[in-house]
Amino acid sequence: MRKTAGRNQKRVKEERKPAQERSAELSDHDSELSPREIEIFAAVMLHATTTRAADALNITQPAVSKALIQLARKSGFQLFRKNRQRLIPTPEAHMLYAEVKRVFESARSISRAARDIRELRRGRLSICALPAFGLTLLPSIISSFARLHPALAISLDIRSSVTVIQRAGRNQLDIGIGVTSSEETPSIARRTLTSTPPVCVMPVGHPLSRLKVVQAEDLDGLDFVSMAPGDPVRQQLDALCEERGVKRSLKVDVSLSSACLSLVACGVGVSVVDRLSAWMAKDLPIEIRDFHPHLDLSLSVYRPWGVMASTIADAFTDHLVLSTRSYLDAVDAGIKDLARS
Repeated sequence: MRKTAGRNQKRVKEERKPAQERSAELSDHDSELSPREIEIFAAVMLHATTTRAADALNITQPAVSKALIQLARKSGFQLFRKNRQRLIPTPEAHMLYAEVKRVFESARSISRAARDIRELRRGRLSICALPAFGLTLLPSIISSFARLHPALAISLDIRSSVTVIQRAGRNQLDIGIGVTSSEETPSIARRTLTSTPPVCVMPVGHPLSRLKVVQAEDLDGLDFVSMAPGDPVRQQLDALCEERGVKRSLKVDVSLSSACLSLVACGVGVSVVDRLSAWMAKDLPIEIRDFHPHLDLSLSVYRPWGVMASTIADAFTDHLVLSTRSYLDAVDAGIKDLARS
């Protein structure tokens, strides 16, 4: 009898311990609330009875009751008081529930973000392109892609092809568009975008406009507006003219195709530029003709090597390739029509 009484007295003392002392006796591991216990607690808070909570979670009522006992033990404070068939949350339970609702909302937000990323409705895209492409065709390609993905944030930077390639090698962009270069490095992944043979441009009424195709020899003795020395068109054209003994009168050299075309329109001279820039400037007082022999000018898409591209970057690259090829087909047809007119 004395042993039984002693055990009962010990139990009473344990029950009378302050909640803080009982909580302190639990190890960190023992006091961790499981996701399932939190889910059950939230259901009871929402439905006010263990029976309704069990129905909502498709589990048994005893399972709910057991989870609440575990939860109260781990938390170290009373969660509910019974009032007939209903459970009345304590102030501590309301405080805990406020935190639970915040966590649940965060989880729902993460789920929505995952869905948006999966369905290409969210993300960021950093694009860097050379002026001849970034100031001509690329804006319309970005516009059509943005209409398909209105929540996508896109940044566009216009730089030289050298800078585009350097940034790809440093993982400073998602997609780069530049002239295909022989100076690429192993840190860069490249995909050929298109080949764009340059064209000859001249002021309206210039003698060259009578030709359907301008040959390199036709430039001999003419005033010429040239691209800057590092430009790939300039380098190839200089080599071609030297090989064939063609002497041009170099009046001005410029770094941008748009500036070159404006100078041609003002009558400074003729030039050979990329066909995209020439076509975009067709409303200026200039004439556009194919140039032979074709110079090797191709554009490529550059990406950092070894970095997995995002789904949205892959989707944009596919859109870019299809749109560019379709547009250039129309440009080629338009230039031929200009030569016939």
